[in-house]
Amino acid sequence: MRYIDIDDLDLPDGWQGRAQQALNELRNEILAAEESARAAGKDANGIVEARKKTITEGTEKAARQKIWGDLSDALKKLSDGKCWYSESRNPASDKDVDHFRPKNAVAEDPSHEGYWWLAFESRNYRYASQWCNQRRNDRQNKTSGGKWYHFPLLPGSFRAKAEGDDIGREQIELLDPTDPEDWKLLTFRPDGRPIAARPEGTVEFVRAETSIRVYHLDCAELVRERKPLAGEVQRVIEEMERLRPQITDPLVQGFYKRQQKDLLKLIRRNADYSAAALAYARAEIYKLELGTEVKRTWLEEILNSNS
Repeated sequence: MRYIDIDDLDLPDGWQGRAQQALNELRNEILAAEESARAAGKDANGIVEARKKTITEGTEKAARQKIWGDLSDALKKLSDGKCWYSESRNPASDKDVDHFRPKNAVAEDPSHEGYWWLAFESRNYRYASQWCNQRRNDRQNKTSGGKWYHFPLLPGSFRAKAEGDDIGREQIELLDPTDPEDWKLLTFRPDGRPIAARPEGTVEFVRAETSIRVYHLDCAELVRERKPLAGEVQRVIEEMERLRPQITDPLVQGFYKRQQKDLLKLIRRNADYSAAALAYARAEIYKLELGTEVKRTWLEEILNSNS
């Protein structure tokens, strides 16, 4: 996961008007369903069920699904085609437009109608691979995940349940790629497995662990594709270090700069699994030399100025 600036999303001409019209229509359909349920003598539970049914049917209409589907290319462009959760660019895997706050149900709160009023809100969309967005069982790695209708909040958090409620008061448990700080809460083992970057017992640890599970970031396919990066990053850094003592030689300097460019390609934001590559590079800042931990200051400077 790397930071995605949702403010850079380029909406097609006329999209906002279509989205607003769809929301207005859905509002009217919900009100009509309530009135019809009352006229039929339904009790409070019956009215709630009528609302839920209308919300589900209203957000699943093909014409309305096309509204967020029409933003797929614009969302894709923000990450150079990578899933916002996993950083996978696997062309064999279809990508979904995920509603970050689910549109018609919340797995953690069965009574919740879903954040239907955000169904046509572009800032609520995330570009996601099906491995991360849809429910999947990974038998090989004995994991399961997929965001689906999940939207967990931290214990005790306020949850918005109606249009007009302040979603800014929610303490979100999932890491959000559009938050400039959240991506830093994940790191990776050399075997490709994602782990929390902060220590156990912290809120940040809980959020990272929950996100790994819900986004299925530990599925075998993603772990397998990240793993080679650890060795590749280590090899480039060791070659740079070997060349540094002779860097005043123009020929050696040329070799060194080619290695530096290779490192920068691995960690640049549009590279596949760049967050993992960056984590592996940061792990190389300190090395053991004759039993003493030595800091590669030169490497730290490169990473700090290019991450």
